[in-house]
Amino acid sequence: MTFPTPYQQLPKDVKLLLSDKKTVVKLSMEAEEMATWWAEVEVQEFGLKEIVRRNFWAEFRKRLENSEHRARIHELSDLDFSHIRSHLEKVKEEKRNRPNELKKKEAEERAKVNGAFQFCLFDGSVEKVANYNIEPPGIFRGRGEHPHMGKIKSRVVPEYVTINTGHDDPIPPCPIAGHNWKRIVSNTECTWLCNFRDEKNTYMSTRKYLFLAAESRIKGENDRNKYERARRLKDKIQEIRAAYEKDMVQTAHFDRNQLGVATYLIDKLALRVGNEKGEDEADTVGCCSLRVEHITLNEERQEVTFDFLGKDSMRYLNTVPVTPPVFKLLQRFKKVVKEGRLVDKGPKDDLFEQINASKLNDYLKQHMNDLSAKVFRTYNASVTLQTQLEGSETAKRVGRDTNVDSKVKFYNDCNREVALLCNHKKAESKNLKDQLKRLEDLIGEKRKEVKQLQAHLKKLEGGGKEGAGKEGAKTAASKRKAKASEKEEAELPKSGEAVKSKLKKLGEQIKQKTLELEGKRQNAEVALGTSKINYMDPRITISWCKQQEVPIEKIFPKTLRNKFAWAMDNQLEWKF
Repeated sequence: MTFPTPYQQLPKDVKLLLSDKKTVVKLSMEAEEMATWWAEVEVQEFGLKEIVRRNFWAEFRKRLENSEHRARIHELSDLDFSHIRSHLEKVKEEKRNRPNELKKKEAEERAKVNGAFQFCLFDGSVEKVANYNIEPPGIFRGRGEHPHMGKIKSRVVPEYVTINTGHDDPIPPCPIAGHNWKRIVSNTECTWLCNFRDEKNTYMSTRKYLFLAAESRIKGENDRNKYERARRLKDKIQEIRAAYEKDMVQTAHFDRNQLGVATYLIDKLALRVGNEKGEDEADTVGCCSLRVEHITLNEERQEVTFDFLGKDSMRYLNTVPVTPPVFKLLQRFKKVVKEGRLVDKGPKDDLFEQINASKLNDYLKQHMNDLSAKVFRTYNASVTLQTQLEGSETAKRVGRDTNVDSKVKFYNDCNREVALLCNHKKAESKNLKDQLKRLEDLIGEKRKEVKQLQAHLKKLEGGGKEGAGKEGAKTAASKRKAKASEKEEAELPKSGEAVKSKLKKLGEQIKQKTLELEGKRQNAEVALGTSKINYMDPRITISWCKQQEVPIEKIFPKTLRNKFAWAMDNQLEWKF
């Protein structure tokens, strides 16, 4: 693995100042590096968040304890980071403006250094390594509205790293002189190559792992097994549904009532199972960790509205009809027995207080020994994609004669249905409006060109009129306009066939760009890639592409084609 380069101190004339913009605050090297991190984010949307400012200040103030001006520094706003920020922006600009020859040389040098870390020998086969670069120190961002955003990620050193190698294999040399690995192990039961934890970090204890790349043989085998497990669930699903429906009406077993309803929600809505969270973690929930405040019941319509933060703090908001037994039990789950009578639970009380993710997965293993709640998401995503590609009304209108762009648009529409089911969302791109405007302008220009060509074709075929009116009546402005028009006309095709050919080409371009514009609008806040990478069986897509004669590169980028190499020879008639 490669480690971040050491910190390079700022020039002596670049200083952190007090808010009076005159007084210099002397910093240790560690504090100066932290100051450069804050200077970069201070004016960004991330740096304006109160929780980020509060968390960073709690860390940074400790590095100012020995400052001679400490008594004048009470909060971040007492400090002026603008000089540091200006310097960093100048350095970035200089880096962007380097000669191409220098950029190329640097890239070659990096590739030469990284080449030693890109591959490893795994069970006798040369395999590509995934994330061999240790992330640099900086300000922690986290996902969603994480409670620790703004805190510090310290520099990872070899002394934090455990290496996993074969019993008789040589120990990889430590790449930083004067340092040593924390530990060397030979664990043949796992697939990680090394792991580490930021040991200065007091707010998170998660270890990070270095694995083989997605296109490696063992990763491919794991993927195949995952999707085959989902296919076996398809064969068992009716049996499982009969079992959980039965458990929902067994009034003498309240825990099984809750297991039955939870399984129903995971099956029908593709909800994540939901694990318990600590107080210092983002308040994201799944099925088993739902609270009373997360659901609203509409008795008249027998509907349930779910409103909570899912993975990555993405909001899940969905109103769905449910079966009468499910609705009745959800009403009951919002109450608790106290002193022999039913009373309403509080908004923060658990909806499923008698079960958790572990109990639910044990319940599911009664039907398949390797079944877990996560398999339902893979199953639901794959079944939904197959159904959309074959059974939707649009699918009936898509045939081999349909142009490729329309087929790709149709596939993305099907993909979007899966993403919506799984709540795969993303923040709208900041430059989306500019992208849409460029496409709209381009389409407008091409339509204008079509009108011009149509008028020209009419004239070529003898249907146009020569300029009327007396030449002497023309004004200077109209003469200039006529001259410009003559110049444009001179550049147009001279034959009717050439005009028709260009009109056909323009029509195809307009259709393509219109489909692209519509797709960008529809998918502005939907993440199509997540389900494509992790949940939809790739063999469904590959078989569909073969049936419809769609080049696979139109659907799968190179990274996915490498990841799913094991599925590429899939038969045309294959079904999930």
